[in-house]
Amino acid sequence: MPRRKKIILTVFLIILILAGALVSAPGFLLYSSPYRKADAIVLFLGPDFTARQKEAYKIISEGMADYLIIPAYHKVYRILDNGNIKYLSSNLIPRKLIKKKDSSAPEASFYEDTHIETLEAKKIMADFGLKSAVFVSSPYHMRRIKLIVTKVFTGEKGEFYFAPTHYEKAPGRLGDLSLADWKKVGWEYVKIIWFSIYILFV
Repeated sequence: MPRRKKIILTVFLIILILAGALVSAPGFLLYSSPYRKADAIVLFLGPDFTARQKEAYKIISEGMADYLIIPAYHKVYRILDNGNIKYLSSNLIPRKLIKKKDSSAPEASFYEDTHIETLEAKKIMADFGLKSAVFVSSPYHMRRIKLIVTKVFTGEKGEFYFAPTHYEKAPGRLGDLSLADWKKVGWEYVKIIWFSIYILFV
């Protein structure tokens, strides 16, 4: 095959791969897994916290967890048999912000916020002897959360499930995305790339 044809074919294949990646970009982020009864629900902080909280309460109403953990604020609740929750522990200053102000903490300079929350969730779960959890956040965040949880809990025995909130719009088809959706998707990939890079050196 002449060199010119090889170059044209190579360029065409690259364009095809990039187009395929672009089309599948939103849907790839929308990771979820079926969940069973777990020891805890881990609820991540974020701008759409109300929608995430509603999903957590739905899971609680199904009787699928014994504890609710909000790691960013070091909040732990015990879920009672009647569905009510009992406040067990709290720190009003977000622990992640304390760590960012503490230059001695390795997370202070470059750890991604969700990574810090997951590390905190692991500490809390260890303190309470919890082995399984349902992780709840916004739909576009779930692929990144799955990557982080897999890394943080490497070697741990337990079951981990992933439940995106159903109360937040997150289109999976390219043509359905608004400009705001594109910003969310783009920012998620930036965070995934950043986590994938720095985790190699810690």
